[in-house]
Amino acid sequence: MAKVRARPESGLLYLDFFFRGVRCREQTALPDTVENRWRVQALMNRISREIKQGLFDYAAMNRTGSAWRLACS
Repeated sequence: MAKVRARPESGLLYLDFFFRGVRCREQTALPDTVENRWRVQALMNRISREIKQGLFDYAAMNRTGSAWRLACS
């Protein structure tokens, strides 16, 4: 299940979701505020919808990180 979470040490929001069986966590530079949670949740909703439809392009979102290498190989 896809979720928007905040890192306890920094208070910054990140996206936490599964893609092709790999857990993916994408950090944002946004602090945990009501407005920012709304924005990041809208992005998470779009990503979830695209994954379900088979349209999600992880490489276009992030070209670094171990999750991208595992999910896109």
